[in-house]
Amino acid sequence: MKRVIIVHLQYPEPGRVKTRLAESIGDELAAQTYRSIISRVIEQVKSANPDIIAVAYDLSETAVGIREWLRPLLHAFQGETRWYSRSDGDTSQLLRTAVMALFDSEPAAKLAVIGTSCIDLDLKVWDSVWSNLGHKDDVVFGPAASGGFYLIGLTQPHEFLFREVPWSDVETVSRSFETAAERGLRVCQLSERNRVSAATEWETASIEVNKRRCVFFDRDGVVNQSPGQGYVLRFEDFHLNEGIAEAIRWLKDRDWLVILVTSQKGVGKGLMGSEDLEDIHRFMQRELAVSGSAFDGIYAYTGQFDCQNKPKPDPQMILAAIESFHIDPRRSWMVGDADRDIAMGRAAGLAGTIRIAGDKPVGVPADHSLERITELKSLFERIL
Repeated sequence: MKRVIIVHLQYPEPGRVKTRLAESIGDELAAQTYRSIISRVIEQVKSANPDIIAVAYDLSETAVGIREWLRPLLHAFQGETRWYSRSDGDTSQLLRTAVMALFDSEPAAKLAVIGTSCIDLDLKVWDSVWSNLGHKDDVVFGPAASGGFYLIGLTQPHEFLFREVPWSDVETVSRSFETAAERGLRVCQLSERNRVSAATEWETASIEVNKRRCVFFDRDGVVNQSPGQGYVLRFEDFHLNEGIAEAIRWLKDRDWLVILVTSQKGVGKGLMGSEDLEDIHRFMQRELAVSGSAFDGIYAYTGQFDCQNKPKPDPQMILAAIESFHIDPRRSWMVGDADRDIAMGRAAGLAGTIRIAGDKPVGVPADHSLERITELKSLFERIL
């Protein structure tokens, strides 16, 4: 039985998102805040270990813009990503369409539908959703403290919940419970969670999303065994370095983000395809996930003419991650094995750099140097 999460969101265009919040802080800052909230929500969605993440959005938003914006957040996801859209601006109809389409293809799924105003989707919430769905309950409702829902869980389409309930109304919760009862559905109610829609709510919630700490990692020679002068061209040739999973897990246990920034010019040289690189990274993520150490984001420069990322030591990949994940560079670090990694971290204004010694010449000194990856966790314990 697959676990699926549908995330309903909007493109963060100033003047169209978080309009109540914008009344207090302005359109531009409200849109920036919305980006930060989405980053946190997607992070928590990935922590629920779903098999599928589906994004539902209004087709009036540009599909290209939506996907380009979310690419860094979803690229590191190990499962399948799907996209659902409509052009009439009707939220209820959009969700109904997405839910029906999902169950058409995955009739035995456990499905959670969420918006993006709640950033308090911890593991306790997800454990309750997955454990209750299909065992003793037909529907799981997560009511928001300010009205409406932050989550609805289903094991069947129950499309009448999206047709007969006023989704933008103060009666949403009461009408939903009444409709479910009338249809004889067994309902589980989760504990209330706060949503972010006004300035006072943002002041409280901003602690959760404001300027995260991150450690950026180079890949070959740091995360996995170095291929020497060549490239890892197949996932069968990708082997994690001893100690890397433990070091990453130490960070994630302390709420650090971990993001991969890698140069893989073998794609641009025609030695491998983009699909091969994606296969390698999916394999890497699965291997790391066994110990709870999967990366939160992956950025790769491929050398292709249309690659959106720039080669190291240009700090573009780090700067893009800082914007997408709302990272504080002054509290973040870079781990690499080459001068270009260290120079990249410095150019991005990170707090410090760590070099893993290897066969590459040293021309740019790092703040810390280690002989082996197995020493990395101990260094983190001392300096972070």
